[in-house]
Amino acid sequence: MISWRHLGRVQQMRGRVATTIAVTGVMLFVLSMGRANAGGDAVSCESTTAPETNMNADGTKCETSVFGLPSNKATAKASGLSLAEASAGNGAKASANANKGSSADCVVSAGSGSATSSGTGAAAVVDITPVGGGKAKATGSNSTAVSTISSTASDPAGGNVQSDASGSGSTAVATVQSTDVGDANAKAKSGATAVATVTNIGGGTAKASSKGMNATAVSTVEEACKADSTAKGTNSTAVAACENASSVVTAEATNGSTAVGSDTMPPTCTPAPGGIAKVKSPMGNCP
Repeated sequence: MISWRHLGRVQQMRGRVATTIAVTGVMLFVLSMGRANAGGDAVSCESTTAPETNMNADGTKCETSVFGLPSNKATAKASGLSLAEASAGNGAKASANANKGSSADCVVSAGSGSATSSGTGAAAVVDITPVGGGKAKATGSNSTAVSTISSTASDPAGGNVQSDASGSGSTAVATVQSTDVGDANAKAKSGATAVATVTNIGGGTAKASSKGMNATAVSTVEEACKADSTAKGTNSTAVAACENASSVVTAEATNGSTAVGSDTMPPTCTPAPGGIAKVKSPMGNCP
């Protein structure tokens, strides 16, 4: 049985992702309403000192801006009724590329980042504040990739975030919200969801990979530890969480199975017929 604690994290993140998808859907609808998709509608923008906005007659649009200390560079390209926005500051580089009715948004306060989207309703978002690196790539209708870094520490640490969502309806979210450097990598395919988060003290690595309709992989890290979750096959669920320094937790589920592991409670493995459920953790292994 999946712990309420970890299911709560999954549901909370799904709620945030659903909000992102809803806002993006409204934006794209407004952008394309009453307009016909014409060929050769590509626009591009680049900013190093001043903002730039370009919009095609059919509504395809790009925007770039810079802020803070130089030198900065923000580039954006859009085509096919898409929207691309990039903003860079304090010596950062930011790029956004959107096509085929999608949106890409990249904001980097210091460091580097890129957002790439393709497919009707697809959305790629990168938000690096105050420092770090990240990429988000969403390909396929209604796919969503989100990569964010945030910190309230007086001496911000940053880190690296990578999200890749491919296939219709896939969602990948990678976030670092900690006082130490963290790495988060989320990859989702074929209608799956993958969430990798580094929070609190952080300093660790979270990796989540999923494939298959409604497959869900979630990895959460709260210290200098590692969590790795893999879910393959329809309705498979894998959750890996660590809260203690140096811990390593892995969870794997296939073909509708469920695997939940952490470094604070015994693991749970519920294999489905023809599936696999595996957990390796300081609190025990299963099966």
